[in-house]
Amino acid sequence: MHSLYANVWNETEKLWTRRRTKGFLLLTLLLPVISAILLAAVQNNTSIIGGLGSSLPMLMLSLFTSALLPLLLFMTAADLFTGEASARTLKLILVRPITRAKVFASKVLAIAIYTAVHLAALWIASVLSGLFIPGGDVTGGLLDSIKAYTASFLPMLAIGLVTVLIALCFNNSTGAMALIIFIYAAAKVIPFVLPQVSVWSVFSYTDWYVLWVGNGASISNLLYSFVLLLAYCIMAYTAGLVIFDRKQL
Repeated sequence: MHSLYANVWNETEKLWTRRRTKGFLLLTLLLPVISAILLAAVQNNTSIIGGLGSSLPMLMLSLFTSALLPLLLFMTAADLFTGEASARTLKLILVRPITRAKVFASKVLAIAIYTAVHLAALWIASVLSGLFIPGGDVTGGLLDSIKAYTASFLPMLAIGLVTVLIALCFNNSTGAMALIIFIYAAAKVIPFVLPQVSVWSVFSYTDWYVLWVGNGASISNLLYSFVLLLAYCIMAYTAGLVIFDRKQL
Protein backbone atom coordinates (compact mmCIF):
# COMPACT_ATOMS: atom_id res chain seq x y z
CA MET A 1 0.00 0.00 0.00
CA HIS A 2 2.89 2.34 0.77
CA SER A 3 4.35 1.78 -2.72
CA LEU A 4 0.98 2.59 -4.29
CA TYR A 5 0.63 5.79 -2.27
CA ALA A 6 4.20 6.82 -3.10
CA ASN A 7 3.70 6.22 -6.81
CA VAL A 8 0.35 8.07 -6.87
CA TRP A 9 2.14 11.04 -5.32
CA ASN A 10 4.95 10.66 -7.86
CA GLU A 11 2.55 10.53 -10.83
CA THR A 12 0.54 13.48 -9.52
CA GLU A 13 3.69 15.55 -9.02
CA LYS A 14 4.93 14.52 -12.48
CA LEU A 15 1.73 15.80 -14.06
CA TRP A 16 1.94 19.06 -12.14
CA THR A 17 5.47 19.79 -13.41
CA ARG A 18 4.23 19.82 -17.01
CA ARG A 19 3.36 23.19 -18.53
CA ARG A 20 0.31 21.69 -20.21
CA THR A 21 -1.23 20.76 -16.85
CA LYS A 22 -0.63 24.20 -15.38
CA GLY A 23 -1.89 25.84 -18.56
CA PHE A 24 -5.16 23.91 -18.43
CA LEU A 25 -5.65 24.73 -14.77
CA LEU A 26 -5.02 28.42 -15.50
CA LEU A 27 -7.56 28.21 -18.33
CA THR A 28 -10.03 26.59 -15.93
CA LEU A 29 -9.68 29.54 -13.57
CA LEU A 30 -9.64 32.30 -16.17
CA LEU A 31 -12.49 31.25 -18.47
CA PRO A 32 -15.22 31.83 -15.83
CA VAL A 33 -13.75 35.27 -15.09
CA ILE A 34 -13.65 36.23 -18.75
CA SER A 35 -17.15 34.85 -19.30
CA ALA A 36 -18.47 36.80 -16.30
CA ILE A 37 -17.00 40.04 -17.70
CA LEU A 38 -18.58 39.41 -21.11
CA LEU A 39 -21.96 38.47 -19.61
CA ALA A 40 -21.92 41.57 -17.40
CA ALA A 41 -21.17 43.74 -20.44
CA VAL A 42 -24.01 42.13 -22.42
CA GLN A 43 -26.40 42.50 -19.51
CA ASN A 44 -25.51 46.17 -19.00
CA ASN A 45 -25.85 47.07 -22.69
CA THR A 46 -29.05 45.16 -23.41
CA SER A 47 -32.41 44.60 -21.79
CA ILE A 48 -31.51 41.12 -20.56
CA ILE A 49 -32.76 40.63 -17.04
CA GLY A 50 -30.52 39.61 -14.15
CA GLY A 51 -29.82 36.12 -12.95
CA LEU A 52 -27.00 35.25 -15.33
CA GLY A 53 -24.60 35.04 -12.43
CA SER A 54 -26.30 32.00 -10.93
CA SER A 55 -26.29 30.20 -14.31
CA LEU A 56 -22.58 30.78 -14.99
CA PRO A 57 -21.42 27.56 -13.22
CA MET A 58 -23.74 25.48 -15.42
CA LEU A 59 -22.63 27.27 -18.58
CA MET A 60 -18.99 26.64 -17.74
CA LEU A 61 -19.66 23.00 -16.87
CA SER A 62 -21.34 22.46 -20.23
CA LEU A 63 -18.33 23.90 -22.06
CA PHE A 64 -15.74 21.96 -20.10
CA THR A 65 -17.40 18.55 -20.02
CA SER A 66 -18.24 18.62 -23.73
CA ALA A 67 -14.82 19.70 -25.01
CA LEU A 68 -12.06 20.94 -22.74
CA LEU A 69 -12.01 18.27 -20.02
CA PRO A 70 -12.16 15.36 -22.51
CA LEU A 71 -9.27 16.99 -24.41
CA LEU A 72 -7.28 17.22 -21.17
CA LEU A 73 -8.01 13.55 -20.46
CA PHE A 74 -6.91 12.57 -23.98
CA MET A 75 -3.57 14.34 -23.67
CA THR A 76 -2.93 13.18 -20.12
CA ALA A 77 -3.63 9.52 -20.90
CA ALA A 78 -1.47 9.67 -24.01
CA ASP A 79 1.39 11.26 -22.04
CA LEU A 80 1.28 8.94 -19.02
CA PHE A 81 1.04 5.71 -20.98
CA THR A 82 1.95 5.94 -24.66
CA GLY A 83 4.34 8.87 -24.30
CA GLU A 84 6.32 7.38 -21.43
CA ALA A 85 6.43 3.96 -23.10
CA SER A 86 7.82 5.41 -26.34
CA ALA A 87 10.33 7.55 -24.42
CA ARG A 88 11.47 4.46 -22.45
CA THR A 89 10.95 6.29 -19.16
CA LEU A 90 8.27 3.85 -18.00
CA LYS A 91 10.95 1.21 -17.44
CA LEU A 92 12.51 3.38 -14.74
CA ILE A 93 9.35 3.02 -12.65
CA LEU A 94 9.27 -0.76 -13.02
CA VAL A 95 12.77 -1.18 -11.55
CA ARG A 96 11.34 -0.04 -8.23
CA PRO A 97 9.76 -2.54 -5.81
CA ILE A 98 6.27 -2.04 -7.22
CA THR A 99 4.03 -4.27 -9.34
CA ARG A 100 2.67 -3.33 -12.74
CA ALA A 101 -0.84 -3.40 -11.31
CA LYS A 102 0.09 -0.70 -8.80
CA VAL A 103 1.86 1.36 -11.46
CA PHE A 104 -1.27 1.23 -13.61
CA ALA A 105 -3.51 2.04 -10.65
CA SER A 106 -1.34 4.99 -9.62
CA LYS A 107 -1.48 6.52 -13.10
CA VAL A 108 -5.26 6.10 -13.26
CA LEU A 109 -5.62 7.62 -9.79
CA ALA A 110 -3.48 10.59 -10.84
CA ILE A 111 -5.81 11.17 -13.80
CA ALA A 112 -8.83 10.90 -11.48
CA ILE A 113 -7.30 13.37 -9.01
CA TYR A 114 -6.63 15.97 -11.68
CA THR A 115 -10.13 15.52 -13.08
CA ALA A 116 -11.60 16.19 -9.63
CA VAL A 117 -9.27 19.17 -9.11
CA HIS A 118 -10.32 20.76 -12.39
CA LEU A 119 -14.03 20.28 -11.64
CA ALA A 120 -13.61 21.75 -8.15
CA ALA A 121 -11.54 24.68 -9.43
CA LEU A 122 -14.06 25.36 -12.20
CA TRP A 123 -16.97 25.36 -9.75
CA ILE A 124 -15.26 27.73 -7.31
CA ALA A 125 -14.13 30.10 -10.06
CA SER A 126 -17.58 30.08 -11.69
CA VAL A 127 -19.48 30.73 -8.46
CA LEU A 128 -17.16 33.57 -7.43
CA SER A 129 -17.16 35.10 -10.91
CA GLY A 130 -20.95 34.98 -10.99
CA LEU A 131 -21.02 37.40 -8.05
CA PHE A 132 -19.63 40.17 -10.25
CA ILE A 133 -22.43 39.91 -12.79
CA PRO A 134 -25.17 42.47 -12.03
CA GLY A 135 -27.96 40.72 -10.20
CA GLY A 136 -25.74 37.72 -9.51
CA ASP A 137 -26.92 35.62 -6.58
CA VAL A 138 -24.46 33.10 -5.16
CA THR A 139 -27.29 31.13 -3.56
CA GLY A 140 -29.33 30.87 -6.76
CA GLY A 141 -28.95 27.36 -8.12
CA LEU A 142 -26.05 26.64 -5.78
CA LEU A 143 -27.32 23.23 -4.70
CA ASP A 144 -28.02 22.21 -8.29
CA SER A 145 -24.55 23.28 -9.38
CA ILE A 146 -22.95 21.24 -6.58
CA LYS A 147 -24.92 18.17 -7.63
CA ALA A 148 -24.10 18.75 -11.30
CA TYR A 149 -20.36 19.13 -10.75
CA THR A 150 -20.25 16.10 -8.47
CA ALA A 151 -22.22 13.99 -10.97
CA SER A 152 -19.89 15.06 -13.80
CA PHE A 153 -16.95 13.26 -12.23
CA LEU A 154 -18.18 9.74 -13.06
CA PRO A 155 -18.65 10.20 -16.84
CA MET A 156 -15.35 12.07 -17.05
CA LEU A 157 -13.63 9.21 -15.22
CA ALA A 158 -15.27 6.67 -17.56
CA ILE A 159 -14.09 8.62 -20.60
CA GLY A 160 -10.61 8.85 -19.08
CA LEU A 161 -10.43 5.08 -18.55
CA VAL A 162 -11.65 4.36 -22.09
CA THR A 163 -9.01 6.81 -23.33
CA VAL A 164 -6.32 4.98 -21.35
CA LEU A 165 -7.44 1.69 -22.90
CA ILE A 166 -7.15 3.14 -26.42
CA ALA A 167 -3.80 4.78 -25.68
CA LEU A 168 -2.33 1.46 -24.52
CA CYS A 169 -2.89 0.03 -28.00
CA PHE A 170 -0.40 2.48 -29.52
CA ASN A 171 3.37 2.91 -29.42
CA ASN A 172 3.39 6.66 -30.02
CA SER A 173 1.30 9.40 -28.47
CA THR A 174 0.59 11.19 -31.75
CA GLY A 175 -1.22 8.21 -33.24
CA ALA A 176 -3.07 7.62 -29.99
CA MET A 177 -4.24 11.24 -29.79
CA ALA A 178 -5.38 11.25 -33.42
CA LEU A 179 -7.48 8.10 -33.02
CA ILE A 180 -8.95 9.16 -29.67
CA ILE A 181 -10.03 12.54 -31.03
CA PHE A 182 -11.48 10.88 -34.14
CA ILE A 183 -13.44 8.36 -32.03
CA TYR A 184 -14.74 11.12 -29.76
CA ALA A 185 -15.83 13.30 -32.70
CA ALA A 186 -17.49 10.34 -34.41
CA ALA A 187 -19.24 9.33 -31.19
CA LYS A 188 -20.68 12.84 -30.92
CA VAL A 189 -21.92 12.86 -34.53
CA ILE A 190 -23.30 9.31 -34.90
CA PRO A 191 -26.23 9.81 -32.45
CA PHE A 192 -27.66 12.43 -34.83
CA VAL A 193 -27.94 9.68 -37.45
CA LEU A 194 -28.61 6.73 -35.16
CA PRO A 195 -30.16 8.10 -31.94
CA GLN A 196 -30.33 4.66 -30.30
CA VAL A 197 -26.52 4.50 -30.24
CA SER A 198 -26.34 7.34 -27.73
CA VAL A 199 -27.83 5.15 -24.99
CA TRP A 200 -24.81 2.83 -25.08
CA SER A 201 -22.04 5.27 -25.92
CA VAL A 202 -20.01 6.48 -22.94
CA PHE A 203 -19.18 9.67 -24.88
CA SER A 204 -22.87 10.59 -24.92
CA TYR A 205 -22.90 11.06 -21.14
CA THR A 206 -20.77 14.21 -20.96
CA ASP A 207 -23.96 16.11 -20.10
CA TRP A 208 -25.13 13.49 -17.59
CA TYR A 209 -25.22 16.18 -14.92
CA VAL A 210 -28.38 17.62 -16.54
CA LEU A 211 -30.33 14.63 -15.22
CA TRP A 212 -29.37 15.58 -11.66
CA VAL A 213 -30.54 19.19 -11.85
CA GLY A 214 -33.99 19.82 -10.45
CA ASN A 215 -36.41 17.07 -11.47
CA GLY A 216 -34.42 16.10 -14.55
CA ALA A 217 -34.85 12.32 -14.32
CA SER A 218 -36.42 9.60 -12.23
CA ILE A 219 -34.43 7.55 -9.73
CA SER A 220 -34.64 4.49 -11.97
CA ASN A 221 -33.15 6.36 -14.95
CA LEU A 222 -30.38 7.79 -12.80
CA LEU A 223 -29.62 4.34 -11.40
CA TYR A 224 -29.56 2.79 -14.88
CA SER A 225 -27.14 5.37 -16.27
CA PHE A 226 -25.02 5.19 -13.10
CA VAL A 227 -24.66 1.41 -13.43
CA LEU A 228 -23.82 1.77 -17.13
CA LEU A 229 -21.08 4.32 -16.46
CA LEU A 230 -19.74 2.26 -13.59
CA ALA A 231 -19.66 -0.79 -15.85
CA TYR A 232 -17.67 1.20 -18.42
CA CYS A 233 -15.20 2.15 -15.69
CA ILE A 234 -14.78 -1.43 -14.50
CA MET A 235 -14.46 -2.94 -17.98
CA ALA A 236 -12.08 -0.27 -19.28
CA TYR A 237 -9.93 -0.46 -16.15
CA THR A 238 -9.76 -4.27 -16.23
CA ALA A 239 -8.99 -4.42 -19.96
CA GLY A 240 -6.40 -1.66 -19.61
CA LEU A 241 -4.73 -3.44 -16.72
CA VAL A 242 -4.50 -6.70 -18.70
CA ILE A 243 -2.93 -4.91 -21.70
CA PHE A 244 -0.54 -2.92 -19.49
CA ASP A 245 0.53 -6.06 -17.64
CA ARG A 246 1.34 -7.89 -20.90
CA LYS A 247 2.74 -4.92 -22.81
CA GLN A 248 6.43 -4.96 -23.76
CA LEU A 249 7.97 -1.77 -22.42
